[in-house]
Amino acid sequence: MRILICAAEQEELDCAIQALRLYESKIVGKAQVDFMLTGIGTTSTCYRLTKKLVEAEAEGNGYALAVNIGIAGSYDLEKFPVGSTALVEKEHFGDLGFMTASGFQTLFDSKTLDANLFPFKDGALDMLSLPSYFNDIANTYKKAVGVTVQTISGDEKVCSQIIAKYSPQIETMEGAGFFYVCLNEYVKFIQIRTVSNRVGEEDPAKWETPKALEALKEAMKEFFRQFVENQHKGI
Repeated sequence: MRILICAAEQEELDCAIQALRLYESKIVGKAQVDFMLTGIGTTSTCYRLTKKLVEAEAEGNGYALAVNIGIAGSYDLEKFPVGSTALVEKEHFGDLGFMTASGFQTLFDSKTLDANLFPFKDGALDMLSLPSYFNDIANTYKKAVGVTVQTISGDEKVCSQIIAKYSPQIETMEGAGFFYVCLNEYVKFIQIRTVSNRVGEEDPAKWETPKALEALKEAMKEFFRQFVENQHKGI
């Protein structure tokens, strides 16, 4: 079994690398865990992830699961406060469309793109159903709806428009790109994010990045703990 864990930045990826060290001796021989930096944003994520998945498949050793991890902003601090963990099960491209005099209009709103053209469903990207083996791991985390933008939302008016259109809890710069690639390549996947800030807080100095990274490390420890436990159960 081969698992790919990817993140936009090294400090995020390090959380998974450090977590794996605690369980590595119990995983060796049962699974191959690879790590990859996607870079920041959907463009870099789509290119690097597609290349990685296609190469693995061509080698005859494709990935059973791809995992995207990282820190994120929260639209819903009641459900996802700073330091909390979310498993994003639905994603939207939040800035793919037209900026009009009356506000933002998606490609789906304008009928430029069919909202149900694969891999989209009603304009969103949904997480694939997982085998029971991985589903047990996914059920460890609280589920969220995500929106992906290439410009971090720092304007309250923009935030309000995004909330009204997508009803998201989590905002990232890579999530929808990750979903898009995995869906097109038919690779099972999950996205785990930990909250560093309220969406709309434009000053990164006020983000609680260390707290979010520590939460991410704990989330990945749980991921590997569950993986080892399921191995022992023979699932």
